[in-house]
Amino acid sequence: MSGTSVVPFQPKRKSETRPAIDTFNEIIPPMDYSFCRFENIKDAEEEEPRPNLSPRGKGKQKPPEEGAKYTGRCLKFNNNSITNLQSLTEFAKVKFANWQEIAWLDLSHNELTKIGPEFTEFEHLQILYLHGNQISDPGQIEQLVPIHTLRKLTLHGNPMETMKGYRWFVLSKLPQVMVLDFSSVTKADRMTTGTWTKMNSWGQKKKQKVEDDE
Repeated sequence: MSGTSVVPFQPKRKSETRPAIDTFNEIIPPMDYSFCRFENIKDAEEEEPRPNLSPRGKGKQKPPEEGAKYTGRCLKFNNNSITNLQSLTEFAKVKFANWQEIAWLDLSHNELTKIGPEFTEFEHLQILYLHGNQISDPGQIEQLVPIHTLRKLTLHGNPMETMKGYRWFVLSKLPQVMVLDFSSVTKADRMTTGTWTKMNSWGQKKKQKVEDDE
């Protein structure tokens, strides 16, 4: 008889880990309203989204039946002329079966000047594209601080990008972000951000002391 032991078969446990939104999006394509010339989100309420390729590129995906809500987790409004985020949450509630599960929002290449608090309504938001807009006030970043699930963010192509220390400022406010402007956040980035934060914190305290003394 062979000395090889026989290991009893044990079925693999089903993983309870949720798939990354990048992978999930390959299975269920996004609701896509890109390049539609919308000036506000409300304009899309009566419009059909752009057709998407089905998984693995085999033809176009069938649109949801009339009256049915979308089951995906990605919403795209990129390359329009949207100036504000009014109606974003209301639109998601109407169109998506589980709107709070939306994990990817693309509002790049629009005319947004403010970020606003609307994004905090999406409890599982992981990816947010805002590049190519008109956001000039760095203070708008504060609106994203409560979104602890945020992992990928784009802001390049906005006027605020020209501020000195732009990258370190964003990372100091949003340490949960792992990819900024399509560039992975490295250990060196974290160290530089820490140094930048300490230097600017000291500068702010000194400035405040001078103002108080006056």
